Amino acid sequence: MNKYHGLLEKIAGELHIECGEKESIENWKARIVYSLLGRMAYASLIDRLEEDEIAVESNEPVSITHFKRRICTILDSYLELYPEIGVLFLSEQKTLCDEIYDIILKSGYIYHTPYSITMAPPCSAIQGGLRFERGMPLDRKQYISGLGTYLPIGYNIFSKGTVYPTVQDMFGLQKVSLCEFWDELLSTANWHSLCTNEDIEYLPHRPPFYCWDNIPLKDIISIARIGQQDGRIYYLYQMKNGHQLGSQLPQWLVNDTFYNGVSYRIASNACLAAYSHLPAIQYNKDGPIVTVSFKYLLPPTELYWLKLYSWPQQFSHFPNDFTRIFNLQVFCEVKTVLEQIGYQFTEV
Repeated sequence: MNKYHGLLEKIAGELHIECGEKESIENWKARIVYSLLGRMAYASLIDRLEEDEIAVESNEPVSITHFKRRICTILDSYLELYPEIGVLFLSEQKTLCDEIYDIILKSGYIYHTPYSITMAPPCSAIQGGLRFERGMPLDRKQYISGLGTYLPIGYNIFSKGTVYPTVQDMFGLQKVSLCEFWDELLSTANWHSLCTNEDIEYLPHRPPFYCWDNIPLKDIISIARIGQQDGRIYYLYQMKNGHQLGSQLPQWLVNDTFYNGVSYRIASNACLAAYSHLPAIQYNKDGPIVTVSFKYLLPPTELYWLKLYSWPQQFSHFPNDFTRIFNLQVFCEVKTVLEQIGYQFTEV
């Protein structure tokens, strides 16, 4: 860490990125570089660019292309300075650039208009001992976990912009519990005979949750789906007197195109939680950081909030959603919020 007058150590100090007690120095360096990539790409949004200029080779607004190119340029520079971490960044640069852009966009850090992307207006919300922040001036002192910014509430800096009452309001997180959400779905169900001559898949109630079943459950109400990935229809279903009944779930709930068709997870996770079939999220503390392992993926708004405030365990392939590394203070507040929704945690 003494190379180049302790450059990475200084960056880590400014961003408050601490090394785990059992973590390798190389992995710590990789986490510092990952956070710096997001920070520098975000800073590129203030560069002067023609709003209507189009990048011919990618058919994207130039600001998006510029944003991603900044990531590649910074990554190349730091891999040249610190070749020992090159083995950790084995994925294609485009994959890493797309991942960082995707997280920053879908967590609300930037707004995407037809011809450009812009910084979100400044806002913040207090959760426990931390102030989660978004869109603050780049010269403002901030702590970073993953790509997300925050400050301890005792840090004497005036909060700019909108102050939300909760982080749930700020990031659009779910407010009602999973079991309450499931009860609401059941209360609005409109049951009818469900045609079974099509290929129907049924939500698994045991791991692995990514592999849906071909056989329906008989004694409970659960979720089924019909169709291909880009146009699936989701139903509540139940077996009654040997017949399969279904109630279609609204498309706005299960097929939000902004989240690439995975918004159904709010319904599937609520179903599993209602029957106590949702496994606990596992975590392991390592000094100032925490490694968190998921057996299933959360709904998009919660998932992108988690991805924003964490590092991937590996930088060699993306997406890398099932194992994430958090700053310990951030994780404690994230855990509190998710437990209020109905997710359970266990330390290993």
